[in-house]
Amino acid sequence: MKYIFFILIICSSGRVQASDYYISLQSADFTLVTDVFFSQRLDFNSLPENKTVNLTYWGSSPKAEIKYNGKSLFISGHDNEIEQVHLEFNQKVKTITFNIQLNPVRYNKEYIQEHIGKVSVETPEVYELNNIILALFDKFYHANYKMYSKGKYYSDVLKWFSPFKDHEIFKKLDNVDYYSFVENGPAYVFNGDKIEKSSVYKSFRAVDVIKDNITLLEDFAKKSNFKNFYQQHDEYYLKLSNVFQLGAQPKNIWQWLESHFPARYQSYKVFFSPLGSGNNSSRMYANNGFNESIMFIVAPNRYENEKEDFSIQSIKFTRSFFTEIDHTYVNPTSDKYIDDINAALVDLKPWYKGGGYNKPYLIFNEYMTWSLFSLYAMENYSRQEYLFIKKYTEDFMINKKGFYQFKAFNNELIRLYNNKSAKEKITDLYPSIINWIKNNSKST
Repeated sequence: MKYIFFILIICSSGRVQASDYYISLQSADFTLVTDVFFSQRLDFNSLPENKTVNLTYWGSSPKAEIKYNGKSLFISGHDNEIEQVHLEFNQKVKTITFNIQLNPVRYNKEYIQEHIGKVSVETPEVYELNNIILALFDKFYHANYKMYSKGKYYSDVLKWFSPFKDHEIFKKLDNVDYYSFVENGPAYVFNGDKIEKSSVYKSFRAVDVIKDNITLLEDFAKKSNFKNFYQQHDEYYLKLSNVFQLGAQPKNIWQWLESHFPARYQSYKVFFSPLGSGNNSSRMYANNGFNESIMFIVAPNRYENEKEDFSIQSIKFTRSFFTEIDHTYVNPTSDKYIDDINAALVDLKPWYKGGGYNKPYLIFNEYMTWSLFSLYAMENYSRQEYLFIKKYTEDFMINKKGFYQFKAFNNELIRLYNNKSAKEKITDLYPSIINWIKNNSKST
């Protein structure tokens, strides 16, 4: 077997920078760090022959670092969307492939003028096409992402598109990654029957499943007459947007968050689908002097319930929006306290049941983003509504998400907030709440 050896430039500090890499390990153990904060110890012997790491752009250019032999190899992409590191140990070679999301957006003057100071709520065509495909995909609906399957809209989808479930697109997308398929939808637009890249957004995930399946997606859309379906339901998408704007009052949330955090955005962009599965995410894009906070959330129809007043329904979808958008304020502040957070949350078990948040930084941010909604509710809802929101979020976080100490955390942050001086912001409470976690970690 032949291997290509690349020349590495090793600085006096032990750091290595290059565009393609081949490194020889002196021992099987090495460390992979992604996005600065997420570190994992790896063993060469247990690695697959080819390991893939996806680096998504959340608010800055994604980076990775491999620590080995007392040195550091930095992966940052530059102009390469795919970079490979070939590791050699005991005359064997294994490869780590990094998919890197680069330069995800282009804001021109027209876009900036149209969106500055606005909250835009959209259900884009290609995005909705992909949601419909996954909703029809029985395997994904039943086993993985739980696409929303109630209401007239879902019935309309089944009636219109079920005759086309034997289309090749369903075979090709078996085991497709939800995020790479759905969240990249707004980075594409229809031009007639053709699907093209957006002039604004280049991507929303490091891996783009759409670009390799455009021909099949175009064919499915044409044969199923998707565009006609979408046009017939355009008023419904607009209705959901209006319900969200009225119920959530996103501009009030925007103003409140920026009164407490240093982050500043000139635009909010919200994407949702009536079929949305509840896999929310947010990111921060900046280009041409324009900052935009972008989020994928569930649509208000997911909270429709004949047994509840609209005020309760609106509180619930406002919570969904708030606890996603505030990540774009909380996370940058948490970045400054990463060492303190790691020191406070040494043992995660008393704080979290285990799962997708198994890092001190991620756990802290979930506690913080959800607790902020209680602080916001104190000042923007009636006393009765505030008490409902407090209990609702505490029950949800503890019983559904498994963050065991959330009620105690929430009470402490509320206490700190009520006792702060008029000049203090929520960012000023970080040292105190982190210290509280540290002290309670010892006693738990």
